[in-house]
Amino acid sequence: MTDRNIRLDEITQKLKEGGHRLTPQRMAVLKILVSSPEHPSVEQVYNQVKADFPMTSLGRCIKR
Repeated sequence: MTDRNIRLDEITQKLKEGGHRLTPQRMAVLKILVSSPEHPSVEQVYNQVKADFPMTSLGRCIKR
C-alpha cells in the first residue's frame, strides 16, 4: 500500500467516524488532495472534480 493510499484511508476513516458521508464527489476531492505535491487552490480542485462530475457547483465546494 502506498503512502497516498494509507493517507486516503486515514482521512476517510476520520470522516466516517465524524458521521460524514463518503460521496463520489467527496472521494474525488480527497484523491486530488492526497495526490497533489503542492497545496491546490479551491478552483484547481473544483476544475478537476467538475471534469468527472459536471453537475458539481463551486458554491457547494465552499462552505461558509
